[in-house]
Amino acid sequence: MKVTIRCYARFRDAFGDEQELVIPDRATILDAVRTVAGTGPDAELLIDEDKNIRSYVMIMHRDIRISPMDAGTVPLSDGDSLILFPPVSGG
Repeated sequence: MKVTIRCYARFRDAFGDEQELVIPDRATILDAVRTVAGTGPDAELLIDEDKNIRSYVMIMHRDIRISPMDAGTVPLSDGDSLILFPPVSGG
């Protein structure tokens, strides 16, 4: 199945603005984020050493914010899109 992932701010710099992924049926948000992170030097921005999504990553799926802790239980469907945001800071 195909899903689209859009990244913003620091994540966009590391992983690109938008990626279309082909992932197995019954894949979860966690599977998709692991695929985007890959194994490159910037993977640590999204996933930790145990291959879990870092707690600060903001994930939007179908206009609903998904907790990184729940990402492994949320299945994706063909045509879904995810949005990944880093923590927001500013002054």
